[in-house]
Amino acid sequence: MCAAHKTSAGFLGAAGIALAAMALAGCAPDPAPQAAPAPPPVTTSSPAADSAATVAWMNGFCGAVRDFVDGNNKMPSASGETVEAIKKSTSDQLGHYSTILSKTVDGLSALPASPVPAGETAKQEFLGKYTAARDKTVKAKADLDASGKNDTAAQGRAVEGLIAAQKDTNGALDPVAAILGAPELKTAAATAERCRP
Repeated sequence: MCAAHKTSAGFLGAAGIALAAMALAGCAPDPAPQAAPAPPPVTTSSPAADSAATVAWMNGFCGAVRDFVDGNNKMPSASGETVEAIKKSTSDQLGHYSTILSKTVDGLSALPASPVPAGETAKQEFLGKYTAARDKTVKAKADLDASGKNDTAAQGRAVEGLIAAQKDTNGALDPVAAILGAPELKTAAATAERCRP
């Protein structure tokens, strides 16, 4: 048993010396294979993204929002001495707001798909906000117009509806801020006429 043990130990010792000699002579066994280097990242930028089509798309996107802002700045003032006069004034405001919101929804809906995915995301986000605001405004106006002439509770609900609609649009007033993460759209916005302040 001792002889067998010595033979195994002698063989292992000789193999270790041979391996050490090969390493010193530069004949070491090949190291484990390395993973191939990763290919360079694919960018979403393309010449088409920098094209006139991208500028035209940004011009349409900014234009739809700008038309809303301009229309909002022309909102009729609330006025009236009586509940009936205040009701009419509020109905006029809701009608004006509904009209400019509908125009904005139509303008955004008419835009073709954005040449850059971030633009399409921004468009859908803005479209959702303006559509929700329009729907709230239309409902508030219809409910107010259907109420009795001295119904102050209906007047209060109509004002709440208008405020809720305005809150929906607050996050959708700056189309350029919505696309700042997309360099192609940011560059296009710099040259799109309706994106300029």
